Amino acid sequence: MAWRTLKRWLGHLEASGELIRINRPVDVVYEAGAIADLLVKNSGPAVIFEQPRLADGSISEIPLAMNIFGTGERTLRALGASHETEVGDRMVAMMKPEIGEFIKKPWKALPLARDALAMPPWKKWKGKCQRVKMDLDLTKLPIPKTWPMDGGHFVTLPLVVTKDPKSGDHNLGMYRAQVFGEKEIGLHWQIHKHGADHASATGEKQRMPVAICMGGPPELIFSAIAPLPDNLSEYQFAGILGRSSLRITKALTQDIMVPAEADIVIEGYCIPGETRLEGPFGDHFGFYSLTGQYPVMHVTAITRRKDAVLPATIVGLPPMEDGYLGEAIGRQFSPVLQFQHRDVKSVHLPLETGFHNLAIVASKQRYPRQARKTALGLLGAGQMMFLKSIIVIDPDQNPKNLEELLDALNDKVEISQDVIVLEGMVADSLDASSPFENVQDKIIIDATTIPDTDPRSDKEPLEGSFSLNTPSWRQGLEGAPRFDSLEDVKKLPEVKDARMLRDSMLVVTIDVDNSPSPESGSSDFDNDSEKKRIDKINQLRNSIWQLDFNTSLRWLFITNNDLDLHCEKARRRLLWQLTSRFDVSRGLTFDEGKERLCWDATIPIPSDEHGVRRWPAITLHSQETLDKLNSHPELADYKWPKHLEFGGK
Repeated sequence: MAWRTLKRWLGHLEASGELIRINRPVDVVYEAGAIADLLVKNSGPAVIFEQPRLADGSISEIPLAMNIFGTGERTLRALGASHETEVGDRMVAMMKPEIGEFIKKPWKALPLARDALAMPPWKKWKGKCQRVKMDLDLTKLPIPKTWPMDGGHFVTLPLVVTKDPKSGDHNLGMYRAQVFGEKEIGLHWQIHKHGADHASATGEKQRMPVAICMGGPPELIFSAIAPLPDNLSEYQFAGILGRSSLRITKALTQDIMVPAEADIVIEGYCIPGETRLEGPFGDHFGFYSLTGQYPVMHVTAITRRKDAVLPATIVGLPPMEDGYLGEAIGRQFSPVLQFQHRDVKSVHLPLETGFHNLAIVASKQRYPRQARKTALGLLGAGQMMFLKSIIVIDPDQNPKNLEELLDALNDKVEISQDVIVLEGMVADSLDASSPFENVQDKIIIDATTIPDTDPRSDKEPLEGSFSLNTPSWRQGLEGAPRFDSLEDVKKLPEVKDARMLRDSMLVVTIDVDNSPSPESGSSDFDNDSEKKRIDKINQLRNSIWQLDFNTSLRWLFITNNDLDLHCEKARRRLLWQLTSRFDVSRGLTFDEGKERLCWDATIPIPSDEHGVRRWPAITLHSQETLDKLNSHPELADYKWPKHLEFGGK
């Protein structure tokens, strides 16, 4: 169904027993975010804070809602979808209508016609978002500050409206916004985003109209984060999602159209070239993103609905609410991805990896190296350009199944042939592990079955061609070799703990002297300590490989001793740890014959000699904030997951 407004969605959640209200005052500084974090990590309900207490101690007249999309099933309902690819199926139907069938059975074209008619936005003279004109003071909005080291209060579910100065086309993006004062707010649009495109086209010293909207129907929020083709606007897509034209209205003080049903609208302008230091901010990778210079918006009006609720989310160490949003968008758009990339069968971006750190892709493998071609094509598909690593699996394999993924890596990856490194590619600006901002090396791992026509198969080569010498286990004729020296590895003095993930796959934890702490990170260069860390990794790697007499240990993962390798969900935590702390150029090494690899996911120490930038702290709540949660009886049944602790074994 179409929700039309945020209030209707919240009402649905409350009627379904999926929303709690906290009527006592709750601080928007740290406390509200910690409550939402606890709820999302327990697949708990949404929450409305009826009396959000602002930084100055006053109570906001606007309630604060959090965790409104905090489970996979809840997110599916918010989309109005009955299954995980319904939205994408409808999109593909519009991209490639079945004309022949519609001629024979015209009634089957009705859903398509309905979607097409819902695309154009409906312009209104005045929207409900403009019923109340507020004072020009951003600090009176219940905008949370969620983490101890955040640079300020951040709008975390912002719908940022910009428009192309030449064509007038509008864009709706979700770029976090830091409150700098009563009338100034930051705009964290990265260099790759449409907002940055519009600013560049506007030119320096020219005023560029901008609006930051909060709330409105869930379909509007999903539109802002959806990977849409350039010829489909977010306003049009919101109409398709809601099966009804999106209502928009002209902003009161800026020449820009805003969603009429939004709960709150902040109007203003930015001057391209004018920036302020923005951040730090606890971000979706689980770290504080580094500070940087970003545009400033000057506020000219703040309006709201009479019954406005400010929706917010908390991002940080996954799983988080944004993870469910990202997974839902990824799954819903998989039919579109398959339509554009015909070799793709299915794609999964694990929420634990922050999406851009890893994609697991099920690909057709009809001809030799087809899976690699698929991976390379995806690296040019919109925001998938930010991916650090892609693992390609067989077409009939479920990319969401972690056990099957480990089996494929164990049984179907010959390191010298199936691991491909791409140097100097596009990177996510938020990835602190890369030595350079916006640039990184990438890795493609081909874990697919070898087709019969491949020179590596056990079949006769094609006429006039040759065969490649390939291990029989890689051809699927026998099981992969097993590493049997786990106990010997545990006896090595550097090793704190070790666990076999599969027969050829070992993860070990170690202590690293002067390593940046999870609580504080580090911005001070320490070249000596980083050199010692590198030397320790190299020596440990070689010591373990010396125990591997038949080169059966193809996968060696090394990480810090700050997790329990044997607790429940330890492998889910490893998904985060082995991707977020890993940089391909720094952390990937091979033995002399390239039969084995070492994947170094220990925390690097900032060093100008070794190309390590500032290393951020992990998003962790203070003990004072955690103690506050004990005063809320509504939270008595919820516990913090053990696999997300940082104490080690």
